[in-house]
Amino acid sequence: MKLAARLSALYAVLLGVTVLIVILASSIALVFELWQFSGDVMVAKHEEARILVDQYRREGMTLAKAAPEIVNSLSGIGLRVTVYDLKGRYLAGDKTLRPRSLAGVLAAGGMQHFIPPSLHGPPPHGAPHAYGYHGAYPPLPPDPTRLEPLSLTYVEGGYVGFAPSFPLLLVSLIPYWRIVLTIALAAILLSWFVGRLFAQQSLRPINEVSDSLRALANGDYTQRRFVMAGGDEVASLTAAFNDAAASVATAIDHRRHAEERMRQFAADASHELRTPLTVIAGYIDVLRRGAIEEPRIARQILATMSIEKEHMRGLIDRLMRLARLDSEAPPQTEPIDVAELLRGQVEAARRLDDRRNIDYSVDGVKTIEADRGELGEAVWNVIENALKYAPDAPIHLRASRTNGHAVITVRDEGPGMSESERLHAFERFYRGDRRGEIVGTGLGLAIAKRAVERAGGDIAIDSAPGQGTAVTITI
Repeated sequence: MKLAARLSALYAVLLGVTVLIVILASSIALVFELWQFSGDVMVAKHEEARILVDQYRREGMTLAKAAPEIVNSLSGIGLRVTVYDLKGRYLAGDKTLRPRSLAGVLAAGGMQHFIPPSLHGPPPHGAPHAYGYHGAYPPLPPDPTRLEPLSLTYVEGGYVGFAPSFPLLLVSLIPYWRIVLTIALAAILLSWFVGRLFAQQSLRPINEVSDSLRALANGDYTQRRFVMAGGDEVASLTAAFNDAAASVATAIDHRRHAEERMRQFAADASHELRTPLTVIAGYIDVLRRGAIEEPRIARQILATMSIEKEHMRGLIDRLMRLARLDSEAPPQTEPIDVAELLRGQVEAARRLDDRRNIDYSVDGVKTIEADRGELGEAVWNVIENALKYAPDAPIHLRASRTNGHAVITVRDEGPGMSESERLHAFERFYRGDRRGEIVGTGLGLAIAKRAVERAGGDIAIDSAPGQGTAVTITI
């Protein structure tokens, strides 16, 4: 069963329960009001009973004969009536009705014993009134009708008893219940229909999100965004879906780019490794054909093979470094003393070439938050590139702070780079058009770029033919 149908059914059930509570409460209130009203009716019925008895007596009918007619005339909604003679014998009406006050009246000898003496005539001379006086008249007996003042009335020749009827009151409410229940049923059906429309409208974004999730499950990673007005739960759901879809799309893009880099890496690595392996395999074949018997030729071949071996070892080592930098493992950042970093890099460069001028300076920056090994490798690859492609030219290392960022610049006074070489300098295995016999792998600047990117920084080259080259690292 769909959620919209369950919600609309819940609306209808809630309305039905509410209506039933209202009907029950209103019925109780009506019964209470009718019960109170029945007391007022019985007061009026007392006088009406006396009038009816006098009327029938004038017509020559005794109370016993007129009793059924009296009962029919006095009976009403929610009221029971019974007629008794002076001895309390049943004459007509409801046989189950017998007021408790009737027994007290009969025991006292009649209702006239409870009437004040003043109502029979004036008291003897000097005698006190029954109410408020003390004298010859005896006190009146306790009036049993005080317990049920409306249940019994005295008429000529007998008594008429009254009592409200609770079942009759309930029966009188049947027309009210019929009308109210009909209206309630119509209201419940209308609420179910309207509630279903509202539920479908409210749940439409959820259905759209479900469709999008199914599309994601089926491999469709196209990002879909939903915009919902307001701050309700559905808007929160769509916002969460938008965030999740954006994360999935970003992850898929990263994965796609990583796969592309891996394919490019594998293609470039196989291409670069093929050359030294081909050279080594060719020389091995020459040695097998008899060149090993010629000591001079054999030494030359072995020397060349040793050079190619070292070249291949360096290439593999750099490929492993690049693969490590391409991994998803986060860098281990720590505060790095900039002056100490540059001093160590300069000393290492001077050990490789102690004849050229290599210096450094630090201005306004003390530490950098980065991975010590990766940042050091990035700076060293830039210096090594300058050592190779700017022979005998001075190299200057500068560290400064610009706009809140630490900037490290490695500048040489070498021949510089063409615009084409500058644009492709950070590509893997790219070595430029004028590399000549310089030994290299074309991975140094690519490794530097990746290491700086992992530190959250940028790297750029500024170079022109005859004007040297400056590599700037900004973190």
